Amino acid sequence: MRGLCGVVVGFCMLGCGGTKPAVLPKPVGAADGHRVLAPLSRVTLPSSGGSAPAGLEALSQEIARAKQALLARGELAPYFIAQELWDEDELHIQTGWGAHYNTTRQRSRYLTTDVRVGRYELDSTHPLARKGFDFDFNFGWPESAPLTDGDTTALRQVSWQQIDAAYRKASERFLKVKAQSHVNVEIEDRTGDFSREAPVVFVGTPVPELQADAEEWKARLKRWSARFKGHSDIYDSGVGFQASSTTRWIVNSEGTRVQTGEAHYRVTISAATRAEDGMSLTRYESFDASKPDRLPPESQVIQTIDQVISDVEALRRSPLAEPYVGPALLLGRAAGVFMHETLGHRAEGDRQKDDEEGQTFAKKLGKEVLPTFLSVYDDPTAERLLDTDLNGLYLFDDEGAKARRANIIEEGVFREFLRSRVPVRGVAESNGHGRRSAGRAVEARQGNLIVQPLRSIPIMALRQQLIQEARAQKKAYALLFKDIQGGYTQTSRASTQGFKVMPVLVYRVWTDGRPDELIRGVDIIGTPLTALSSITAAGDDYATFNGYCGSDSGWVPVSAVSPSLLFGRIEVGLREKGRDKPPVLPPPAGTENKP
Repeated sequence: MRGLCGVVVGFCMLGCGGTKPAVLPKPVGAADGHRVLAPLSRVTLPSSGGSAPAGLEALSQEIARAKQALLARGELAPYFIAQELWDEDELHIQTGWGAHYNTTRQRSRYLTTDVRVGRYELDSTHPLARKGFDFDFNFGWPESAPLTDGDTTALRQVSWQQIDAAYRKASERFLKVKAQSHVNVEIEDRTGDFSREAPVVFVGTPVPELQADAEEWKARLKRWSARFKGHSDIYDSGVGFQASSTTRWIVNSEGTRVQTGEAHYRVTISAATRAEDGMSLTRYESFDASKPDRLPPESQVIQTIDQVISDVEALRRSPLAEPYVGPALLLGRAAGVFMHETLGHRAEGDRQKDDEEGQTFAKKLGKEVLPTFLSVYDDPTAERLLDTDLNGLYLFDDEGAKARRANIIEEGVFREFLRSRVPVRGVAESNGHGRRSAGRAVEARQGNLIVQPLRSIPIMALRQQLIQEARAQKKAYALLFKDIQGGYTQTSRASTQGFKVMPVLVYRVWTDGRPDELIRGVDIIGTPLTALSSITAAGDDYATFNGYCGSDSGWVPVSAVSPSLLFGRIEVGLREKGRDKPPVLPPPAGTENKP
């Protein structure tokens, strides 16, 4: 659905719980009320790895052949053809209650094709005023490609068929664009449909084979998942391991040829229960790394599992939240997801080209949209913050453009959109943020969104300010959001243009000094400009949210890095409660045997 975007820790929406009064994060270093962003390590583009592999050359040759052959189509000839191939090797292992559930190992290749008919200024991708119903039931599924490299005949066959099919769709759509241009008013942003970019040639080293012993990981996961035994209030649980290595080829008719490789390793922990009033409650944690030796040690994983168990059991006993408007403190991960949803998606440049989008910041360039002590940028080349790898790392986007830092907000002033090769507001140059999953069309998307305060205060002083603000507003309590499971936002004009952020751990912070109280069943809701304008202070801590973001161009890995943020006014609404009661039968006796 156009204009609906969301981010989650994993590929599923998951809930949360908690046990003890909120423990504020340890600061990473601040002095005299000011701080500099904690050390970020960035990736420097390595030198090209040498000659292009046969498959990459085959795609380039097929694209050149197709473009030459279609020049005879005159006005309906394609001026741009591109193909992107993903070569993926994946390992998934799932365990629960100390038992092995499944192991899958899969190698696959997927090819996605883009064809543009017309010219850079006006082409077949131009927004249609009356879209009608599209009878293409592909749903963005990519085409499978052969795994063999020696004989490229099969790969060229798939390439040819995809180019032919994509050309037919593009030429048909271009006729609709031309027809509507005579009867509809022009879109407000009349910048061209595609930017002219210098071709890029980079042949990086293919990613090495997966560095994961399946049997070793299976034994480790079984040992970890056995810790859920004996906890009868937990009805479902699991510990999983995911590993993937991906080599990408990007080629186009302008001469771009790019090969890059990346690896990803993830450990997942989940647990679920149901409260007596029917509310389903889940808790999810994950660890992400680009190398297996960067995953946490076993002691840290076990500690996290024990905390998940404690959280879920406490959440089952916790009281339901009430609707609330008032001061709130969002700790680092929660604040990162909040900024991803309220600011990040609305800074994605492609959305400014469609008059059906809300275009929240379309006319805000050079204007103040955040407090002047905050800056926000997106840097896909940021690899690591302290001891955490960032999910949104990449060196070239899905159009072959070099990834670059985009300074979205500087001292509260909106400066720059995230841009693919779709020009926006007079800027006809990509800043390397064109992204997609296989089978989808490229759009400007977030990578590593980083919030950087120009001044901050110690986290304990920030908590005290929260209490003082609640007293000033005559509130019995304020809210503290410790962690988050995800969120989504609506950006189209046909919708509310609001957002929802779904917390994991939420506490009442009482103004009379009582201990913090865990509550459940509440979501942060609102509209972006109102919510962003209520930020009053930032903490001296930093935390990273690693997850996956879903939008029209598919699911892509992202990170959101932020210090804790204090809000003078946040609105929360009640979450769907559910009607099913907890299980009638007691759990089997085997679950009473703790590891």
